[in-house]
Amino acid sequence: MIPVVLFSVLMLAQPTDGQALVPVMDVQIARSRIAEVIVDATPSDHRLQTLRDVVERCEDLGLVSVAQYNLGTTLIDLAQEEPERLDEAIKFFRDADRTALASQIKSKARFNLGHAYYQIAQRVSDDATQSSPGDLERMVESLKGKIEHLKDAAGAFRSVMEVDPSNTHAPGNVERVRREIKELQDQIEALEQMIEQQKEQQRQEQQQRQEIADQLSELAQEQQAQAEATASSPPENAQEQEQQSQAQQELSNKTDIANEEVSQQQGAEEALEKLKEAQDAQQRAQEAIEAGDQEQAAKEQEKAAQALQEAAQQMQELADQGNEKNKQGDESEQGKQGEQGEDEEQEGNPEDQADEGQGDEISEIAKELLDKERRERERRQAYRATGRPIKVEKDW
Repeated sequence: MIPVVLFSVLMLAQPTDGQALVPVMDVQIARSRIAEVIVDATPSDHRLQTLRDVVERCEDLGLVSVAQYNLGTTLIDLAQEEPERLDEAIKFFRDADRTALASQIKSKARFNLGHAYYQIAQRVSDDATQSSPGDLERMVESLKGKIEHLKDAAGAFRSVMEVDPSNTHAPGNVERVRREIKELQDQIEALEQMIEQQKEQQRQEQQQRQEIADQLSELAQEQQAQAEATASSPPENAQEQEQQSQAQQELSNKTDIANEEVSQQQGAEEALEKLKEAQDAQQRAQEAIEAGDQEQAAKEQEKAAQALQEAAQQMQELADQGNEKNKQGDESEQGKQGEQGEDEEQEGNPEDQADEGQGDEISEIAKELLDKERRERERRQAYRATGRPIKVEKDW
């Protein structure tokens, strides 16, 4: 009685203004049209149009599910050249599974749904191969995205066994996907360790730059103090002149050491130029002191102090830039951890996978991962040999 009541309710619903009634397709006509277009020789555009027409107009759920299924297989074939077709293929496989009355259609729809998810996972990993080997964070995100699609694939393959326990391909695909996910998780762990090493190295470099900036600032203050002392209290005898010369020489030696440290920092070219100016001025100040020209010595010491201060400012800017990058990286990592808090327990140990495999120290490892992904493309044909969409036999 329930179907009758539901049918009666549906009959009361009138089309809205401007909505045209779609004529119902006769069952025999629907069956004939499906049989005509699922042969390989049929142009894909014509097949898609015909099958869509059946889905829209036929009221026989069995035939609708067959049309939906074959829409999915057609779209998944087209996705080899047009990857965007995969999303629509997934929709039709899901629709076929929900609509189908026969377990055979449900089984094949679920199996090819897994295949479609697997191809999407490969499309995500193909995007990762376009990344620079040094862009480790983008690689990690791409690999994580691939894992999520692989989990969907494994879930679809496992669901095949719910309606078809005798299926021999689905369990093998589940195991292959599970192994691939484990391999990807190992790759992600290695990449995340390298990312952390990079961040620690950046933090150490930032700290070194800050220490150098502070050192140069102190040298500038000492040099300025000597310039003021030379101008206001010139030496009165040879002993005081010797002490003045030694003090200037000590500052020159400290500047030489600072110059060595700055030369090891990337992006410190402007600071090095200012240090060269300071060293030249210090040399001229030393010569003026030894010649007893206190006025000239004080002027050169002033120039040296100014150059040292400008070098300190350059190094401070570099240190601040590194500190900002580290801060942004830490905030980004905290955000990701917050977003992933629940996802890690979604499936425990994922039992999902299909096929195999997917870089100086960091670049080499990253390159190896990218090469592995490229080799995987060549292996996909083997996967498709066992997981290729299967057209429904004309037994309906």
